[in-house]
Amino acid sequence: MSFDRSMARCSFCGRHSSDVRRMIAGPGAAYICDDCLQLCNDILRDPAPFSPKALELASRPPVVVAAPPLGQERTENAGSREPLRTVTLELEQKQQGMTLILHRILYYQDFFEIQYLWIRPPFTAGFAFVPRIIFFLKDNTGTQWTGDRGGMILARPDLASGPNNAVYQGTARFRPRPATEANTLTIRAADPLGQFEALPPQPWQFEITLS
Repeated sequence: MSFDRSMARCSFCGRHSSDVRRMIAGPGAAYICDDCLQLCNDILRDPAPFSPKALELASRPPVVVAAPPLGQERTENAGSREPLRTVTLELEQKQQGMTLILHRILYYQDFFEIQYLWIRPPFTAGFAFVPRIIFFLKDNTGTQWTGDRGGMILARPDLASGPNNAVYQGTARFRPRPATEANTLTIRAADPLGQFEALPPQPWQFEITLS
């Protein structure tokens, strides 16, 4: 399903495409309007490392970007290719006021993706980005995958249950695909900001049977 560009919002100021003169599309659901682009150019020309304009831009709250419905989005760089196989998981774990739901695994020719939902308290004002979940994977053959290549995370305000709840839809991509002899997969996932908590949370851990 192609993304409706009329729903685009500037990732820097949050205005819709109908509210600005021009909107420039970036990767995924990232956009920048002509006014914010001019502001960025002004910051680059200012020799001061912490100019008032740079500080104002950095202090803006995160912008909620529009996202296609869960399960209908095109994965980044996958183009028009459809997954070779899709495995529905719907596995859920909760800890310290946050919930991680592993939604699906999609297998492509030379990589696989995990689609997930991250439900947590809203980030405080001033966050310039939403950090992605950190993944560590290991199958029963000893193959390991750390981090991800090509994943993204999008805000999903339509799935939130109230002002004290924020929902983020994410994908994490890994290469290569598990070997044919692999039959179990251990997925560990961590909140990248958890290390700053007074009581750092333990990583989420899921055990998946590969068929």
